[in-house]
Amino acid sequence: MTLIIGEVRKLLTVRTALWFALASVALAVLNVVLVSLASGTLDEIGEKQEALGGMPLLLLFFGAVAVTAEYRHRTAAPAVLVSGRDPGAVAAARLGATVVVGLGLAVLTTGASFALGVPILASHHPGPDLSTAQLISLASGCVLAGTLSVLVGAALGGLLRNQIAAVVAGIVVYFVAPSLIAMINTSAVDYTPFGSLQVLTAGVHGSTHSLPASALALAAWAVGLAVFAVLAERHRDLG
Repeated sequence: MTLIIGEVRKLLTVRTALWFALASVALAVLNVVLVSLASGTLDEIGEKQEALGGMPLLLLFFGAVAVTAEYRHRTAAPAVLVSGRDPGAVAAARLGATVVVGLGLAVLTTGASFALGVPILASHHPGPDLSTAQLISLASGCVLAGTLSVLVGAALGGLLRNQIAAVVAGIVVYFVAPSLIAMINTSAVDYTPFGSLQVLTAGVHGSTHSLPASALALAAWAVGLAVFAVLAERHRDLG
């Protein structure tokens, strides 16, 4: 726990989290405004949910950039030496701290989207308004999708140790791989990170996957990549 607290403080003392917070909120606001005001009439529940949700791509990038910064600035090895702990334990703490900060970013981004989007949808579009239960369910899905995306990005960053490579890998995992998988088996896309995100953020309608199933699928990807990252760090030289 001490290691995680230290890593959280480190993340909050640099400007990376601040810039990503501002960019994520700006993108969420832009998305909800464009979809709500420039997409014609949104008179169905699914369309209104889609307007409030959004792909947490910047949060994926935040996870990758936050972790790879340690290797870019060559502070990963000194952090292990100073802590006196196993490199895998330090890597796990770094991932955990990134997820904690990422959770805050996900809550902030979702809150901004809902605070602006819900009144716009209620005043500019006919049809039934989203119920409290529907709003809570969607908000929970968006926060979970954002937080797990941070972990996916952080794990890829820990595995690759390079910012550009980790960002590119994230794009491949989220967008390229599902397209290739769809060419073989369309239903299998539901089990990819992209397919799970689409359900959690209401970006797709009529999916056979439920919210819990999508959450479990995305969590399995995120945790699996994180375990690989920690194990890889244990077997690497400090240099």
